[in-house]
Amino acid sequence: MKKNRSIYYIDILIAIIICTILIPSCAKQAPQKPSPKSDEPKEMPKIVEEMESEIISIMSQIDMVPYYEKQIKEKKKKNEEKKEFALKMGTSFQESSDQDNKGQEGKNAQNKEMSQIDKFIEFEPKPITINDILLSPILKNEETNKKESRPAEIPNDIEFIWEKINKKITGLHEKWNSLESLVIKSGTSQESIDGFEKTLNNLTISANSYNFLDSIFYSNKLTAYIPDLIKNFKKKIPSPIYYMKYHLRQIILDYRINDYSSASNNYTKLNIYKDALISQLIDKKKMELANKLNTSIKDLEDSLKLKDLNIIKIKGSVVISNIELVKEELSK
Repeated sequence: MKKNRSIYYIDILIAIIICTILIPSCAKQAPQKPSPKSDEPKEMPKIVEEMESEIISIMSQIDMVPYYEKQIKEKKKKNEEKKEFALKMGTSFQESSDQDNKGQEGKNAQNKEMSQIDKFIEFEPKPITINDILLSPILKNEETNKKESRPAEIPNDIEFIWEKINKKITGLHEKWNSLESLVIKSGTSQESIDGFEKTLNNLTISANSYNFLDSIFYSNKLTAYIPDLIKNFKKKIPSPIYYMKYHLRQIILDYRINDYSSASNNYTKLNIYKDALISQLIDKKKMELANKLNTSIKDLEDSLKLKDLNIIKIKGSVVISNIELVKEELSK
């Protein structure tokens, strides 16, 4: 009997020990929920879209510089003609007034004549033609606010245009300051960060020096870094879209300076990224859009052989329209 009691107490003791071990561990594990993966990418910061839009806007303004330079020159010429005419007519009217002594009637006639001279020699800006611009046929399809582009009032000096451009570039520095810490935290390569920073500084120097070609080259180069800067973020737009836009614009810039070797290299890369997008379109059974993109790229290739910059601009604008359609489809 005593033996049975001993066994009974031993069993209770063992049960208590087991419960002592198990209950705390159960209590600790019960409230725990699976935590989200720490390596899951964060949403792409909205400031990236703002920066891209601002770079496109800066490029558009720089692209208009040659047009404004031409119109400012014409405006100054008209003003000089008006002054010369006014001096001649002033002398003529003075002699006439002295001779016939008509008083107020002579002055009224002179004012009327001067008004007619103003209308005759009045400066009127010429419309923008494809010869005046480089990237605008492409950029107008990329801009968020796609209004009909009209030239602003022609200033008296090109400095006014560059002042607006430099103000926008200053704003871009501020936006980059907000984004830089985020891309560093996301694990973006230091090479890409340094590359963007250096290019932005070069753009600033070029624009402050009123250097048209360098400014537009550097502003386009900035867009080449965007997909690298955001590759560790969760994003809707496929990276090949960014690369295609950059290489397409660069082809036109290369042809502007007759660098056909660089243009050929950029076309090759454009084609590679095009194939990546077409593969995604086929997966989504969007064959018609895939064919449109493919055909427009082939037409661009044919235009490059002609080495006619205006035809390349036109074919490039068709390509960018198709890229925008693909972007819309693949971002759904």
